[in-house]
Amino acid sequence: MNEHTPNVEIDYERHVRGLDSCGSVVTSLIQSILNVENIKFHSVDHRVKSENSASKKLVAKADRYRGYGDITDLLGVRVITYFEDDVDKVAKCIERQFSVDAENSEDKRALLDSDRFGYLSLHYMLSFDARRSKLPEYAPFAHVKFEQQIRSVLQHAWAEIEHDLGYKLDGGLPKELRRGFSRLASLLEVADNEFISLRDR
Repeated sequence: MNEHTPNVEIDYERHVRGLDSCGSVVTSLIQSILNVENIKFHSVDHRVKSENSASKKLVAKADRYRGYGDITDLLGVRVITYFEDDVDKVAKCIERQFSVDAENSEDKRALLDSDRFGYLSLHYMLSFDARRSKLPEYAPFAHVKFEQQIRSVLQHAWAEIEHDLGYKLDGGLPKELRRGFSRLASLLEVADNEFISLRDR
């Protein structure tokens, strides 16, 4: 490496510096918000995208990202609810408590046709709002944007298994395997609805 070659490793470290601490602060805040709103949840956690994963994203989406600083989900926070209908309750709390980048937020549930089954999750791109950014405990992270995912525990199970089995195959899954994943997704969607029905009854 000569003096004119950028040090990619250092560039990654520079962009993720402080993100783990920010994730811990956001996680604790969301837990407190949901407890105050009396919304039961399975878990709230965070992760900082690894250098390997971030580098692969840069290569895969070279037309969109020029460097690590352009990747909007270097920090990801995830809320897992017990019931599917609690996803929207959590979403309303998030919208009230954070600044939402609507252009880069996405409701994956709305992308599927009525006769299709698959990945269901609500993705927000968030940052601390102006009011909270002035407080000492949040001020160091006032500039940080992070991705927030909200889904039910059954949706989460499907997504994790599908990701682990599916995305590790170069070129994607064969058609018959994709159909198998779709069948499983439909079963879990029915199960989500049945759990809600049992709770209400």
